[in-house]
Amino acid sequence: MPSLKMNRKEDDALLWLALGVALAFRLAALALAGDISQGARLWEYGEQAACAYHGGGDLCLHYPNGGAAYPSAYMPPLLSYLWLGLFHLFGDGAVARATWLGASLAAGLANVWMVFRLAQALARSRLAAFLAALMLAVYPTFVMVTATYHQTNWAVFFLLAIALVAIRIATAERLRLGDAALGGLLCALAALNRSEMLLIGPAVIALAAFWRGDVWAVARVGVAAAFAMGLALSPWVIRNVAVFDRIIPAAQSTGYNLWKGYNPYTNGSGNMSEEPEGGPGDQARWRIRDQVPPGPAYETRLQEAYKQAFESYVSHVPHSRIEELAANKLVLLWGFDWTDRRITGQWAYLLPWVGANLLAVAGLFVVWRDRRSTPGGAVMVCLATLGLLTAAYAATAVHARYRMHIEPFLFVLAGSGAEAPLLWIAAKLGIRNVWGSTANLEDATRAS
Repeated sequence: MPSLKMNRKEDDALLWLALGVALAFRLAALALAGDISQGARLWEYGEQAACAYHGGGDLCLHYPNGGAAYPSAYMPPLLSYLWLGLFHLFGDGAVARATWLGASLAAGLANVWMVFRLAQALARSRLAAFLAALMLAVYPTFVMVTATYHQTNWAVFFLLAIALVAIRIATAERLRLGDAALGGLLCALAALNRSEMLLIGPAVIALAAFWRGDVWAVARVGVAAAFAMGLALSPWVIRNVAVFDRIIPAAQSTGYNLWKGYNPYTNGSGNMSEEPEGGPGDQARWRIRDQVPPGPAYETRLQEAYKQAFESYVSHVPHSRIEELAANKLVLLWGFDWTDRRITGQWAYLLPWVGANLLAVAGLFVVWRDRRSTPGGAVMVCLATLGLLTAAYAATAVHARYRMHIEPFLFVLAGSGAEAPLLWIAAKLGIRNVWGSTANLEDATRAS
Protein backbone atom coordinates (compact mmCIF):
# COMPACT_ATOMS: atom_id res chain seq x y z
CA MET A 1 0.00 0.00 0.00
CA PRO A 2 1.74 3.22 -1.08
CA SER A 3 2.04 6.02 1.40
CA LEU A 4 0.54 9.40 0.65
CA LYS A 5 2.69 12.42 -0.11
CA MET A 6 3.01 14.87 2.72
CA ASN A 7 0.27 17.47 2.53
CA ARG A 8 1.02 20.92 3.90
CA LYS A 9 -2.45 21.39 5.39
CA GLU A 10 -2.31 18.06 7.19
CA ASP A 11 1.21 18.85 8.37
CA ASP A 12 0.03 22.18 9.75
CA ALA A 13 -2.97 20.58 11.47
CA LEU A 14 -0.74 18.14 13.33
CA LEU A 15 1.79 20.85 14.12
CA TRP A 16 -0.93 23.10 15.55
CA LEU A 17 -2.19 20.18 17.61
CA ALA A 18 1.27 19.63 19.09
CA LEU A 19 1.62 23.36 19.76
CA GLY A 20 -1.80 23.45 21.42
CA VAL A 21 -0.87 20.59 23.72
CA ALA A 22 2.46 22.25 24.52
CA LEU A 23 0.73 25.54 25.33
CA ALA A 24 -1.83 23.87 27.58
CA PHE A 25 0.80 21.94 29.55
CA ARG A 26 3.03 24.99 29.97
CA LEU A 27 0.22 27.28 31.03
CA ALA A 28 -0.72 24.70 33.64
CA ALA A 29 2.90 24.60 34.85
CA LEU A 30 2.99 28.40 35.09
CA ALA A 31 -0.28 28.42 37.02
CA LEU A 32 0.95 25.76 39.44
CA ALA A 33 4.63 26.62 39.85
CA GLY A 34 5.30 30.03 38.33
CA ASP A 35 6.72 32.40 40.94
CA ILE A 36 6.70 36.11 40.12
CA SER A 37 7.35 37.25 43.67
CA GLN A 38 10.29 39.41 44.67
CA GLY A 39 11.94 36.38 46.25
CA ALA A 40 11.93 34.26 43.08
CA ARG A 41 15.42 33.12 42.11
CA LEU A 42 16.51 34.74 38.85
CA TRP A 43 19.87 32.95 38.65
CA GLU A 44 23.03 34.71 37.55
CA TYR A 45 21.49 36.13 34.35
CA GLY A 46 18.86 38.01 36.31
CA GLU A 47 21.24 38.83 39.13
CA GLN A 48 23.64 40.59 36.75
CA ALA A 49 20.75 42.66 35.44
CA ALA A 50 19.27 43.42 38.88
CA CYS A 51 22.67 44.65 40.07
CA ALA A 52 22.94 46.93 37.03
CA TYR A 53 19.38 48.20 37.40
CA HIS A 54 19.65 49.08 41.06
CA GLY A 55 23.19 50.43 40.69
CA GLY A 56 22.44 52.49 37.61
CA GLY A 57 25.28 51.02 35.56
CA ASP A 58 26.17 48.05 33.36
CA LEU A 59 26.03 44.33 34.21
CA CYS A 60 27.56 43.61 37.60
CA LEU A 61 27.43 41.26 40.58
CA HIS A 62 27.82 41.83 44.29
CA TYR A 63 30.77 40.53 46.28
CA PRO A 64 30.02 37.23 48.03
CA ASN A 65 29.55 38.83 51.43
CA GLY A 66 27.27 41.54 50.05
CA GLY A 67 27.95 45.22 49.90
CA ALA A 68 29.66 46.72 46.88
CA ALA A 69 29.31 45.53 43.30
CA TYR A 70 31.93 44.71 40.70
CA PRO A 71 31.69 44.71 36.86
CA SER A 72 30.70 41.30 35.56
CA ALA A 73 30.91 39.21 32.42
CA TYR A 74 30.45 36.00 34.41
CA MET A 75 27.43 34.91 32.37
CA PRO A 76 26.86 35.51 28.66
CA PRO A 77 24.85 38.73 28.41
CA LEU A 78 21.87 38.03 26.15
CA LEU A 79 19.34 37.14 28.83
CA SER A 80 20.87 39.57 31.30
CA TYR A 81 20.20 42.45 28.91
CA LEU A 82 16.70 41.09 28.32
CA TRP A 83 16.19 41.22 32.08
CA LEU A 84 17.67 44.71 32.27
CA GLY A 85 15.34 45.94 29.55
CA LEU A 86 12.35 44.50 31.39
CA PHE A 87 13.47 46.11 34.64
CA HIS A 88 13.74 49.50 32.95
CA LEU A 89 10.29 49.06 31.39
CA PHE A 90 8.38 47.62 34.34
CA GLY A 91 10.62 47.92 37.37
CA ASP A 92 12.06 45.06 39.40
CA GLY A 93 8.75 43.42 40.20
CA ALA A 94 6.05 40.97 39.23
CA VAL A 95 5.34 42.43 35.78
CA ALA A 96 8.96 42.07 34.65
CA ARG A 97 9.07 38.49 35.93
CA ALA A 98 5.76 37.56 34.30
CA THR A 99 6.92 39.06 31.00
CA TRP A 100 10.16 37.07 31.15
CA LEU A 101 8.22 33.86 31.77
CA GLY A 102 5.98 34.72 28.82
CA ALA A 103 9.02 35.15 26.57
CA SER A 104 10.41 31.82 27.80
CA LEU A 105 7.03 30.21 27.04
CA ALA A 106 7.19 31.57 23.49
CA ALA A 107 10.70 30.13 23.08
CA GLY A 108 9.46 26.76 24.35
CA LEU A 109 6.62 26.72 21.81
CA ALA A 110 9.04 27.66 19.04
CA ASN A 111 11.14 24.66 20.07
CA VAL A 112 8.15 22.35 19.53
CA TRP A 113 7.71 23.86 16.05
CA MET A 114 11.39 23.37 15.23
CA VAL A 115 11.47 19.75 16.46
CA PHE A 116 8.54 19.04 14.12
CA ARG A 117 10.45 20.54 11.18
CA LEU A 118 13.69 18.81 12.15
CA ALA A 119 11.92 15.45 12.32
CA GLN A 120 10.39 16.11 8.90
CA ALA A 121 13.84 16.82 7.48
CA LEU A 122 15.16 13.52 8.83
CA ALA A 123 12.25 11.09 8.73
CA ARG A 124 10.19 12.59 5.89
CA SER A 125 7.17 11.43 7.86
CA ARG A 126 4.22 13.41 9.13
CA LEU A 127 3.49 10.96 11.92
CA ALA A 128 7.11 10.75 13.13
CA ALA A 129 7.36 14.55 13.13
CA PHE A 130 4.13 14.86 15.11
CA LEU A 131 5.20 12.25 17.66
CA ALA A 132 8.59 13.93 18.14
CA ALA A 133 6.96 17.34 18.64
CA LEU A 134 4.38 15.84 20.98
CA MET A 135 7.12 14.33 23.15
CA LEU A 136 8.73 17.74 23.57
CA ALA A 137 5.28 19.24 24.20
CA VAL A 138 4.52 16.99 27.19
CA TYR A 139 7.96 15.95 28.51
CA PRO A 140 7.93 16.95 32.20
CA THR A 141 11.31 18.69 32.44
CA PHE A 142 10.59 20.84 29.39
CA VAL A 143 7.14 21.67 30.69
CA MET A 144 8.31 22.62 34.17
CA VAL A 145 11.40 24.57 33.10
CA THR A 146 9.03 27.08 31.52
CA ALA A 147 7.85 27.98 35.03
CA THR A 148 11.42 28.81 36.12
CA TYR A 149 13.99 31.45 35.22
CA HIS A 150 16.52 29.02 33.75
CA GLN A 151 17.89 29.65 30.27
CA THR A 152 17.16 26.13 28.95
CA ASN A 153 14.35 27.06 26.55
CA TRP A 154 16.63 29.64 24.97
CA ALA A 155 19.61 27.30 24.70
CA VAL A 156 17.45 24.69 22.95
CA PHE A 157 15.93 27.39 20.73
CA PHE A 158 19.31 28.43 19.34
CA LEU A 159 20.56 24.85 19.01
CA LEU A 160 17.54 23.83 16.95
CA ALA A 161 17.56 27.02 14.89
CA ILE A 162 21.23 26.59 14.01
CA ALA A 163 20.62 22.93 13.11
CA LEU A 164 17.74 23.81 10.77
CA VAL A 165 19.71 26.55 9.04
CA ALA A 166 22.73 24.25 8.74
CA ILE A 167 20.58 21.53 7.16
CA ARG A 168 19.34 24.06 4.62
CA ILE A 169 22.93 25.10 3.86
CA ALA A 170 23.99 21.46 3.46
CA THR A 171 21.06 20.21 1.38
CA ALA A 172 19.53 23.09 -0.59
CA GLU A 173 20.00 22.89 -4.34
CA ARG A 174 20.91 26.55 -4.45
CA LEU A 175 23.06 28.04 -1.70
CA ARG A 176 21.74 31.33 -0.39
CA LEU A 177 24.06 33.77 1.34
CA GLY A 178 21.12 34.86 3.47
CA ASP A 179 21.12 31.42 5.10
CA ALA A 180 24.83 31.72 5.84
CA ALA A 181 24.37 35.20 7.34
CA LEU A 182 21.41 33.98 9.38
CA GLY A 183 23.53 31.07 10.60
CA GLY A 184 26.24 33.48 11.71
CA LEU A 185 23.75 35.69 13.51
CA LEU A 186 22.23 32.70 15.30
CA CYS A 187 25.70 31.51 16.30
CA ALA A 188 26.41 34.90 17.86
CA LEU A 189 23.13 34.99 19.76
CA ALA A 190 23.65 31.39 20.90
CA ALA A 191 27.15 32.28 22.18
CA LEU A 192 25.71 35.30 23.98
CA ASN A 193 23.41 32.84 25.75
CA ARG A 194 25.81 29.91 26.41
CA SER A 195 29.60 30.06 26.11
CA GLU A 196 30.12 26.64 24.47
CA MET A 197 28.08 27.78 21.48
CA LEU A 198 30.90 30.16 20.55
CA LEU A 199 32.61 27.10 19.03
CA ILE A 200 29.76 24.65 18.49
CA GLY A 201 27.57 26.89 16.35
CA PRO A 202 30.26 27.94 13.85
CA ALA A 203 31.55 24.36 13.66
CA VAL A 204 28.09 23.06 12.69
CA ILE A 205 27.64 25.78 10.05
CA ALA A 206 31.13 25.08 8.67
CA LEU A 207 30.48 21.32 8.45
CA ALA A 208 27.23 22.03 6.62
CA ALA A 209 29.12 24.11 4.07
CA PHE A 210 31.79 21.43 3.62
CA TRP A 211 29.05 18.85 3.06
CA ARG A 212 28.23 20.56 -0.22
CA GLY A 213 31.64 19.52 -1.55
CA ASP A 214 32.23 22.92 -3.13
CA VAL A 215 35.20 24.99 -2.04
CA TRP A 216 33.60 28.17 -3.38
CA ALA A 217 30.48 27.45 -1.33
CA VAL A 218 32.59 26.95 1.79
CA ALA A 219 34.29 30.29 1.23
CA ARG A 220 31.02 32.13 0.67
CA VAL A 221 29.38 30.62 3.74
CA GLY A 222 32.48 31.29 5.84
CA VAL A 223 32.68 34.97 4.90
CA ALA A 224 28.96 35.67 5.27
CA ALA A 225 28.58 33.76 8.55
CA ALA A 226 31.78 35.16 10.08
CA PHE A 227 30.80 38.72 9.17
CA ALA A 228 27.32 38.39 10.68
CA MET A 229 28.62 36.68 13.80
CA GLY A 230 31.44 39.17 14.33
CA LEU A 231 29.10 42.11 13.84
CA ALA A 232 26.60 40.76 16.38
CA LEU A 233 29.31 39.96 18.96
CA SER A 234 31.23 43.22 18.57
CA PRO A 235 29.31 45.44 21.04
CA TRP A 236 29.81 42.93 23.86
CA VAL A 237 33.47 42.38 22.96
CA ILE A 238 34.12 46.14 22.85
CA ARG A 239 32.42 46.57 26.22
CA ASN A 240 34.59 43.88 27.78
CA VAL A 241 37.80 45.28 26.34
CA ALA A 242 36.89 48.64 27.88
CA VAL A 243 35.92 47.14 31.25
CA PHE A 244 38.36 44.23 31.65
CA ASP A 245 41.11 45.15 29.19
CA ARG A 246 40.78 41.72 27.53
CA ILE A 247 38.79 40.10 24.75
CA ILE A 248 35.83 38.18 26.19
CA PRO A 249 33.52 37.15 23.35
CA ALA A 250 30.98 35.28 25.51
CA ALA A 251 31.61 34.97 29.25
CA GLN A 252 34.31 35.16 31.90
CA SER A 253 33.68 31.86 33.68
CA THR A 254 36.08 29.36 32.10
CA GLY A 255 38.18 28.89 35.22
CA TYR A 256 35.23 27.93 37.38
CA ASN A 257 33.67 25.69 34.71
CA LEU A 258 36.93 23.74 34.43
CA TRP A 259 37.45 23.48 38.18
CA LYS A 260 33.98 22.15 38.94
CA GLY A 261 34.55 19.29 36.50
CA TYR A 262 38.07 18.46 37.76
CA ASN A 263 38.55 18.45 41.50
CA PRO A 264 38.81 15.84 44.28
CA TYR A 265 35.15 16.17 45.24
CA THR A 266 33.39 15.35 41.98
CA ASN A 267 32.89 12.41 39.66
CA GLY A 268 32.50 14.80 36.74
CA SER A 269 29.22 16.24 37.89
CA GLY A 270 29.09 19.98 38.46
CA ASN A 271 26.37 19.27 40.98
CA MET A 272 28.82 17.48 43.28
CA SER A 273 31.16 20.51 43.23
CA GLU A 274 28.38 22.84 44.35
CA GLU A 275 26.03 20.81 46.53
CA PRO A 276 25.03 20.13 49.16
CA GLU A 277 25.53 23.52 50.70
CA GLY A 278 28.36 23.18 53.18
CA GLY A 279 29.53 19.92 51.58
CA PRO A 280 33.18 19.27 50.68
CA GLY A 281 32.87 20.62 47.13
CA ASP A 282 31.00 23.71 48.24
CA GLN A 283 33.55 24.36 50.97
CA ALA A 284 36.43 23.98 48.49
CA ARG A 285 35.01 26.49 46.02
CA TRP A 286 34.44 28.98 48.81
CA ARG A 287 38.04 28.54 50.01
CA ILE A 288 39.24 29.46 46.54
CA ARG A 289 36.88 32.43 46.41
CA ASP A 290 37.97 33.66 49.84
CA GLN A 291 41.60 33.78 48.67
CA VAL A 292 40.74 36.51 46.13
CA PRO A 293 40.40 39.95 47.74
CA PRO A 294 37.92 42.52 46.42
CA GLY A 295 39.22 45.22 44.15
CA PRO A 296 39.97 45.97 40.49
CA ALA A 297 39.61 43.05 38.07
CA TYR A 298 38.08 40.94 40.84
CA GLU A 299 36.17 38.63 38.51
CA THR A 300 39.19 38.10 36.28
CA ARG A 301 41.39 37.29 39.26
CA LEU A 302 38.74 34.93 40.66
CA GLN A 303 38.57 32.98 37.40
CA GLU A 304 42.36 32.78 37.34
CA ALA A 305 42.30 31.33 40.86
CA TYR A 306 39.86 28.61 39.80
CA LYS A 307 41.91 27.93 36.70
CA GLN A 308 45.08 27.54 38.76
CA ALA A 309 43.28 25.11 41.10
CA PHE A 310 42.14 23.12 38.07
CA GLU A 311 45.63 23.05 36.54
CA SER A 312 47.19 22.04 39.84
CA TYR A 313 44.74 19.18 40.27
CA VAL A 314 45.04 17.70 36.77
CA SER A 315 48.84 17.94 36.91
CA HIS A 316 49.02 15.88 40.12
CA VAL A 317 46.48 13.11 39.53
CA PRO A 318 47.11 10.00 37.42
CA HIS A 319 45.78 9.82 33.86
CA SER A 320 43.34 7.16 35.02
CA ARG A 321 41.55 9.77 37.15
CA ILE A 322 41.12 12.08 34.14
CA GLU A 323 39.86 9.16 32.08
CA GLU A 324 37.47 8.19 34.87
CA LEU A 325 36.06 11.71 35.00
CA ALA A 326 35.60 11.82 31.22
CA ALA A 327 33.84 8.43 31.22
CA ASN A 328 31.58 9.47 34.08
CA LYS A 329 30.60 12.64 32.24
CA LEU A 330 29.56 10.62 29.21
CA VAL A 331 27.39 8.38 31.40
CA LEU A 332 25.90 11.35 33.26
CA LEU A 333 25.05 13.13 30.02
CA TRP A 334 23.90 10.24 27.84
CA GLY A 335 22.75 7.86 30.51
CA PHE A 336 21.43 8.80 33.92
CA ASP A 337 22.57 11.53 36.32
CA TRP A 338 22.47 9.87 39.73
CA THR A 339 24.08 12.89 41.43
CA ASP A 340 20.99 15.13 41.26
CA ARG A 341 18.38 12.88 42.84
CA ARG A 342 16.11 15.78 43.76
CA ILE A 343 15.22 15.87 40.07
CA THR A 344 16.26 12.55 38.57
CA GLY A 345 14.99 10.50 41.51
CA GLN A 346 11.36 11.48 40.92
CA TRP A 347 8.98 9.19 39.04
CA ALA A 348 7.94 12.13 36.87
CA TYR A 349 11.53 12.14 35.62
CA LEU A 350 12.27 8.41 35.60
CA LEU A 351 9.29 7.09 33.65
CA PRO A 352 9.52 9.54 30.70
CA TRP A 353 13.30 9.07 30.70
CA VAL A 354 12.95 5.30 30.29
CA GLY A 355 10.27 5.61 27.61
CA ALA A 356 12.08 8.25 25.57
CA ASN A 357 15.35 6.32 25.64
CA LEU A 358 13.74 3.06 24.56
CA LEU A 359 11.95 4.80 21.69
CA ALA A 360 15.15 6.61 20.68
CA VAL A 361 16.99 3.28 20.47
CA ALA A 362 14.17 1.92 18.34
CA GLY A 363 14.42 5.05 16.21
CA LEU A 364 18.08 4.36 15.57
CA PHE A 365 17.15 1.04 13.99
CA VAL A 366 14.48 2.74 11.88
CA VAL A 367 16.92 5.40 10.67
CA TRP A 368 19.45 2.70 9.83
CA ARG A 369 16.81 0.72 7.97
CA ASP A 370 15.78 3.78 5.97
CA ARG A 371 19.30 5.17 5.59
CA ARG A 372 19.16 5.25 1.79
CA SER A 373 16.19 7.61 1.86
CA THR A 374 17.37 9.73 4.79
CA PRO A 375 19.12 12.98 3.77
CA GLY A 376 22.78 12.57 4.66
CA GLY A 377 23.27 16.28 5.27
CA ALA A 378 20.53 16.37 7.89
CA VAL A 379 21.96 13.33 9.66
CA MET A 380 25.43 14.86 9.63
CA VAL A 381 24.21 18.14 11.15
CA CYS A 382 22.40 16.36 14.00
CA LEU A 383 25.31 14.02 14.73
CA ALA A 384 27.80 16.90 14.65
CA THR A 385 25.68 18.94 17.05
CA LEU A 386 25.36 16.05 19.49
CA GLY A 387 29.05 15.19 19.23
CA LEU A 388 30.19 18.75 19.82
CA LEU A 389 27.87 19.21 22.79
CA THR A 390 29.17 15.97 24.27
CA ALA A 391 32.78 17.09 23.82
CA ALA A 392 32.09 20.48 25.42
CA TYR A 393 30.50 18.99 28.52
CA ALA A 394 33.08 16.21 28.79
CA ALA A 395 35.77 18.91 28.79
CA THR A 396 34.12 20.84 31.64
CA ALA A 397 31.33 19.47 33.85
CA VAL A 398 27.88 17.93 33.47
CA HIS A 399 24.65 18.99 35.14
CA ALA A 400 21.40 17.05 34.82
CA ARG A 401 19.85 19.99 32.95
CA TYR A 402 22.53 19.79 30.23
CA ARG A 403 20.87 16.61 28.98
CA MET A 404 17.94 18.80 27.97
CA HIS A 405 20.16 20.32 25.28
CA ILE A 406 20.50 16.96 23.51
CA GLU A 407 17.03 15.53 24.24
CA PRO A 408 15.16 17.33 21.43
CA PHE A 409 17.41 15.49 18.96
CA LEU A 410 16.67 12.24 20.80
CA PHE A 411 12.95 13.00 20.52
CA VAL A 412 13.37 13.16 16.75
CA LEU A 413 14.73 9.61 16.87
CA ALA A 414 12.06 8.59 19.35
CA GLY A 415 9.38 9.88 17.00
CA SER A 416 10.55 7.42 14.35
CA GLY A 417 10.81 4.71 16.99
CA ALA A 418 7.23 5.32 18.15
CA GLU A 419 5.94 5.50 14.58
CA ALA A 420 6.99 1.95 13.68
CA PRO A 421 4.75 0.08 16.19
CA LEU A 422 1.85 2.42 15.44
CA LEU A 423 2.12 1.62 11.75
CA TRP A 424 2.33 -2.08 12.54
CA ILE A 425 -0.87 -1.83 14.58
CA ALA A 426 -2.53 0.15 11.80
CA ALA A 427 -1.53 -2.53 9.30
CA LYS A 428 -3.03 -5.22 11.52
CA LEU A 429 -6.26 -3.27 11.74
CA GLY A 430 -6.32 -2.63 8.00
CA ILE A 431 -6.08 1.14 8.45
CA ARG A 432 -4.83 2.96 5.40
CA ASN A 433 -1.65 5.00 5.80
CA VAL A 434 -2.97 8.54 5.96
CA TRP A 435 -0.03 9.93 7.95
CA GLY A 436 2.39 10.56 5.15
CA SER A 437 4.87 8.06 6.52
CA THR A 438 7.67 6.74 4.37
CA ALA A 439 7.19 3.35 6.00
CA ASN A 440 5.25 0.78 4.03
CA LEU A 441 2.29 -0.81 5.79
CA GLU A 442 2.43 -3.90 3.64
CA ASP A 443 6.02 -4.44 4.77
CA ALA A 444 4.85 -4.04 8.35
CA THR A 445 2.17 -6.64 7.82
CA ARG A 446 4.56 -9.11 6.26
CA ALA A 447 7.04 -8.56 9.08
CA SER A 448 4.43 -9.82 11.50
